[in-house]
Amino acid sequence: MTRARQPQQAEPEQDEPAFAWVPYKPIGNLLRVTHTSCCGRFEWASEGGQFFVLRSAGGGDYEETGRGRHRQAMDVYIALAERHRDEHLRRGEAAEPDTFLKGSRRRG
Repeated sequence: MTRARQPQQAEPEQDEPAFAWVPYKPIGNLLRVTHTSCCGRFEWASEGGQFFVLRSAGGGDYEETGRGRHRQAMDVYIALAERHRDEHLRRGEAAEPDTFLKGSRRRG
């Protein structure tokens, strides 16, 4: 006897445990956001000689992850943006192009 198949529902994106999000606290007087991912979900930022990824925490607040050197923070951004793009594809949606992902490969 086979069960009726339940329609699939889109699950909300879950942050990978490897990415610890903390409240964004300015450390300098000049925050630079130079790139925004699909749907505005993540922003590539720099401040005080460090790079990191920002996301909205609601209510006008932001959270950050991956703060550090350029390559370290870029690897975090790429992993998050790829995951977000893959969520779109699983739902049969087109993701906005992201120039940071073209030809990108995460190092394992």
